[in-house]
Amino acid sequence: MVKIVGYSHLWIALGALCSALATMHAYAPLALQDMSTWGIATAIGLGTGVLYTLQRRIKWARMPQNMPVDRRQFIERWFEWVMGIWMIGGLIWLVIFWDGLLPWLTALAGGWPVLLVLLALVSGYASNPFLSQGNGWRDVSRMKLPVIAIAWGLATVWVPGVMSGEGPWEVNLIIRAIAQSTFIAGLTIPFDVRDLQIDPVAMNTVPQRIGQRRAAMIALLLILLSGCFFMVAGNAVAPMVAGACAIPWVVYGRSTRDEWLYSIILDGCLIVQGFVIFFY
Repeated sequence: MVKIVGYSHLWIALGALCSALATMHAYAPLALQDMSTWGIATAIGLGTGVLYTLQRRIKWARMPQNMPVDRRQFIERWFEWVMGIWMIGGLIWLVIFWDGLLPWLTALAGGWPVLLVLLALVSGYASNPFLSQGNGWRDVSRMKLPVIAIAWGLATVWVPGVMSGEGPWEVNLIIRAIAQSTFIAGLTIPFDVRDLQIDPVAMNTVPQRIGQRRAAMIALLLILLSGCFFMVAGNAVAPMVAGACAIPWVVYGRSTRDEWLYSIILDGCLIVQGFVIFFY
């Protein structure tokens, strides 16, 4: 189960899709009835799956010693199959939503500085042409967490918001993106705790600097802070429920390193948003 949905990045792609749906639902409660909403959300989900798969492959090629053995073996055996499935999904998406592609790109172009930042973050996470020795943003001291958090805030809040008609510089949308980034930062720290034994010391992750227990406290504070930001943004029941679901598992993560907790439960907290907006 973990390998099928976790190592293939299907779970995290669904989390991105549900986060995008929650964003659009916040601005238009009837958005789920609109086909374009699903086009935007599935584009973000597919893009997340593709990028995570590529970045894992780059990490496997550059530093296999910094990956758990079972994940490394999965990439070695199944990368081409997983990538092929993502590509087929992308082609199907193009066939269905081709007519909406140009209007969506035009909307994003209105916020091109933000879009450039997002592209720089996601394209250079594992291997960056602007850094020496092919290093990525994740290899720069203290950069791993903010890069992931900001990229998720922009990709799952700002992008779907703009594509669905919100202004690229709209204050509420920016606050919501900050809230999402803060939540993802809190959700990511337990993964850094899990990876303490394999992450290079030079990465200077939060648990490497302050220890596991303090890192868990920071993670909880960030999740609570994200809830405050979401309250300011309004119409944020789905992400706030996701945050509430994450809190006990972040606490539990201090005493376990089982992969199911990270690849299924913690990533699955993002998927919770989908259930909330369907039933709330």
